[in-house]
Amino acid sequence: MVKALIIADDLTGALDSSVAFAERGMRVVVALDPSHLEGALGLEPDVLAVSTGSREMSGDEAGAVVGSVCEIVGRFPGILMKKVDSRLKGPIAAEVDVLSVNVPRPVLAAPAIPRLDRFVVDGAVTGAGVTDPIDVAAVLNRPVDIPDIRSDDDFDKILPDDLEGTLLVGAAGLAEAIARKLVPLPPARHRPVLAAPVLAAIGSRDPVTLRQIAALDMDAIVIAPNGAVSKVEVQPLVIVRLTEGKEAIAPREAEKRFSGDICALVEELKPATLFACGGESAAAILRRLGVGLLELKGEALPGIPVSRALDGPVGLVVVTKSGGFGEPDALVRLFGGFSVTAKDIDNAPGSIAPGPAR
Repeated sequence: MVKALIIADDLTGALDSSVAFAERGMRVVVALDPSHLEGALGLEPDVLAVSTGSREMSGDEAGAVVGSVCEIVGRFPGILMKKVDSRLKGPIAAEVDVLSVNVPRPVLAAPAIPRLDRFVVDGAVTGAGVTDPIDVAAVLNRPVDIPDIRSDDDFDKILPDDLEGTLLVGAAGLAEAIARKLVPLPPARHRPVLAAPVLAAIGSRDPVTLRQIAALDMDAIVIAPNGAVSKVEVQPLVIVRLTEGKEAIAPREAEKRFSGDICALVEELKPATLFACGGESAAAILRRLGVGLLELKGEALPGIPVSRALDGPVGLVVVTKSGGFGEPDALVRLFGGFSVTAKDIDNAPGSIAPGPAR
């Protein structure tokens, strides 16, 4: 039986929030979009996360997508979390409105992430990356409980005993607190050993990612101007980076070309591990590969989830990173941690045997 359902507005959000449960030994499946939700439910994981891809949608569009999730899960009796961006980007009010109609519960909003120095104080998001305090109630446009959150201890104190009786709205910090409450004493776990050969597709142009790229051996990186990937040599680690081309084209067109060429490389190189950096890039590549369901196995590094494809190229190890996340040496550390075996991923606690979605 699914104990917790996380509805996120993008893929990296679904992965980043649900990985806390995998790290505590729970079985976690992520559906790339609502069309794969029934197949995910059939696998009966402990925790199910779904991406609605609604971050950039209008309120009406986002509400309709969240409504389609509600049609599939009904009045979900377990823990229900609406994962939101910690700076409250996107049509959050419309999404929470639809959830509240379909699953009537009091709303607790706690979008803080204390480990990233992002807090909730006096009803507003403050801290790192927040120029002016963001009024949570004004964004949600509804009566809502907004506790002050300055630490993980604060999270642990404010969570209700009856998690199933509250609509929980927040980011990774809230998900981590829920995971701690469900599994107070997690089993000992080892970082997954990631298998070579590796294909790394870096589609993000976020300044954080650019600093991480600068720490790598630049001569080893294949440049993809406007998303077009040239011929690459077969190596244990192939890194391809999306860059601007000589001619300006729409970002969506570059992303489309990039995801198509990366999929062609997957067919050609047959990598054991695919690393995708940038939420839009990761989602586009996985969709074109025919991946609809991922099983989360843990983290390669803090904030860098490791999954295994349950459909499409079944068994492919997928490592993802949000463009704006990580220390300057994150990619150096990640690419230095690949091995010739993925047995630790296969044998991780709570594994679901890969196979066609049901």
